[in-house]
Amino acid sequence: MTMGSVVSMRRAEFDRAWPYGAEEDDDASAAGIDAATPNVARMDNYYLGGKDNFAVDRELAERALHEAPVIARLVQVNRGFLHRMARFLAEEEGIRQFLDIGCGLPAEINLDETVRRIDPECRVAYVDNDPMVLTHARALMAVGGSVGVFEADLREPSTVLGNPELLRLLDLTEPVAVFLLNVLPFVPGNPRRIVDELVRYLPTGSHVVVSHVERTPDLEAVAELYEGAGLSFLPRSRFEIARIAHGLEPVAPYPAGLPLSRSGGEPAPADAVPLIGCVGRKR
Repeated sequence: MTMGSVVSMRRAEFDRAWPYGAEEDDDASAAGIDAATPNVARMDNYYLGGKDNFAVDRELAERALHEAPVIARLVQVNRGFLHRMARFLAEEEGIRQFLDIGCGLPAEINLDETVRRIDPECRVAYVDNDPMVLTHARALMAVGGSVGVFEADLREPSTVLGNPELLRLLDLTEPVAVFLLNVLPFVPGNPRRIVDELVRYLPTGSHVVVSHVERTPDLEAVAELYEGAGLSFLPRSRFEIARIAHGLEPVAPYPAGLPLSRSGGEPAPADAVPLIGCVGRKR
C-alpha cells in the first residue's frame, strides 16, 4: 500500500470519527478550539477548498477575497512552493530531515509525502500551536515513527528546537530543512529575530525556506480586515522580506516572486502573485 493510500484511509477514518462538525461551535469550544474567532489556518483551508473551517472563517475569507481575489491563488502557489522546495532539497541537496513550522491544517498532499517518495528514510517534524491543527495533524500526518507533530510557538524559537520529543526525531548534528511558509506575516514581532534565533540552533548545511506576502494596496486592505477581526497580518516589501533571511547564503534564484517561470526566473505578469520565496543555506 502506498503512503498516499494510507493517508487517504486515515482521512476517511478521521472524518467519520471527528465529533465536531463545521457548525458545532459548542462542541468545538469544549475541545479547546475557538470557533467564534476567525482563524488563519482554517481560512487557508477554505481558500484551498477544504472543509475544516467554520462559518466565521468563511465569512472573513469571503470579505478578504472581495478585497483581494488573488488570495486564493496565493495560498495555492504557496503550497506549490513547499513541494517544489521539498523535492529540490531532498533530491539536489541531499537533505533528509525536514521541519515545517506553522504547518497549518493537513492538505491533500503534505510535506512528508513529498520527501518520503524520494527517500522513505526522510524524517519530518510538523510544529504548530493551534489546537485544531494539532488534532488534525496528529491524526492524519503522524504516520509511522519518521513523522511527528509537536506543539510549540514560533515566537519562541528555543522552545521549537529545544523540544525533547522533537529532538528524538531530528538530529541537530545533521543538516535540517526548515520551512516557514507564509507564517511570518501572522506572527507579531520581529521576523528577522525569529529566523536568526532558529538559524543559531541549526547545523552547517541546513536550509531555511521562507515565503512571505508582498505589500500591495489590495493586501493592505485585507490586513485592515484581519486587524478588525483580531488577527495580526503584516505584508512587507520585497526588500523587507529579503532582509528576514539576511544571515543565510542565498540559493539562486531566490529571493524571487512566485510562482517561478518554467526557466526558473520571475513569473510572467499574468501568473505572478504577491508572494516572495526565499531559500538560504547556513554556511
